[in-house]
Amino acid sequence: MATTTEVQAPVLQAIFSVCATPEVNDATLEATDGMPGAEFAGEFQEYITAERRPQFSALLRNAPSTIAVVDCDRNPEMALLTIERLQQIFNGRIHMIAVSARVEADYLLRAMRAGCNEFLPKPLTGVEMGEAIRRFQAGHIGSKGPQSLGRIISFCGVKGGVGATTLAVHLAMHLTVTHGKRVLLVDYKHELGHVALHLGIRDNIYSINDLVRNVDRLDADLLAGFVTRHKSGMDVLPSPDTCAKAHEDSREALERVMDYLKRRYDFILLDSSMRYGASLQTLMAASEEVALISTPDLPALRDLARHVEHMNAMTDLTSKLRVVINRSTSEDAVSSAQIESSVRCPISLAVPNNFGQLLEAVNVGEPIAPSVRSPFTQSMAQWAARLATEAPLEAPAGAAKKFRFFSFWN
Repeated sequence: MATTTEVQAPVLQAIFSVCATPEVNDATLEATDGMPGAEFAGEFQEYITAERRPQFSALLRNAPSTIAVVDCDRNPEMALLTIERLQQIFNGRIHMIAVSARVEADYLLRAMRAGCNEFLPKPLTGVEMGEAIRRFQAGHIGSKGPQSLGRIISFCGVKGGVGATTLAVHLAMHLTVTHGKRVLLVDYKHELGHVALHLGIRDNIYSINDLVRNVDRLDADLLAGFVTRHKSGMDVLPSPDTCAKAHEDSREALERVMDYLKRRYDFILLDSSMRYGASLQTLMAASEEVALISTPDLPALRDLARHVEHMNAMTDLTSKLRVVINRSTSEDAVSSAQIESSVRCPISLAVPNNFGQLLEAVNVGEPIAPSVRSPFTQSMAQWAARLATEAPLEAPAGAAKKFRFFSFWN
């Protein structure tokens, strides 16, 4: 007898509660039980403020839309601060439902000003909560569809001088100019990165380090003040233009910054380095692809093989690796087949050598325009077209419903 496998609908709305009574949580669970696309992720047992930073699960960070149910009765003033704080964290892309046994006109007005979208009186039933969720779905999901998330592509040169920055800059140009994508190019070097030089950007003040340090204040206005808008239309976060001591960013802060950027851009291209540490591991874990850039010479290929071997030991990175051979020619001493056999990883792209023209481009701070016809630009156009035509990231499929308590970062 044939059997059928139940296909679980993707999560379109991740729902969580804050300081809710058991009755409110039960009503929310009842409302989401059997509702397609809705998943009750769990609760925070304390109010959320700038001092008490929430540790969001992957489901809450990546869901196309999020609903927070805030119970105001334990501390009405802290509840208002929580509503305001959540709106800042999610950049306004969260639906706030406040519940309370007391519905006073003055407090209701203050809640709405803080960012509350709907106010439900207690006692609350599952039917009433379900109707509130469906109202949100009708006004947002049905008309606009679920919000897609941007993709993070990390560029790592297996050694210095292989052209990782050059490729990151030109891929960003093609995605922006040819495909009209919202692109952020990040020079993730602790000092003296070259992205700004390639793009002719001078007197840059801010870097990704400033976003990480100000993650608790991060919103659209702060981001706009930190990035540099290139004339092509891409946004850029250069590296510091001074010598500086290497440091490790907070894993939690870096994760929050990357999650936020994925909601603002179609693509975030990270020009990074192969200095292994907590920051690199965090960036690679957040990336959808990790481009390992090499040239077809023995020293670079030796390093490529070692890095591939190391990264394959990190099982969660194996599927993300993309080997790119830069400055490839028909006269290379080592063939593509020999490289693949040696490093035990397929070559995703071989970029033709165009060293002279690219050197001239960086010297004048003008990348080669996508409209210029050459083997190099054709190769970059092929890379950009693959990324631009792939489907955006989908919401993760929901796991079996279960109740969870969330925690806070110390």
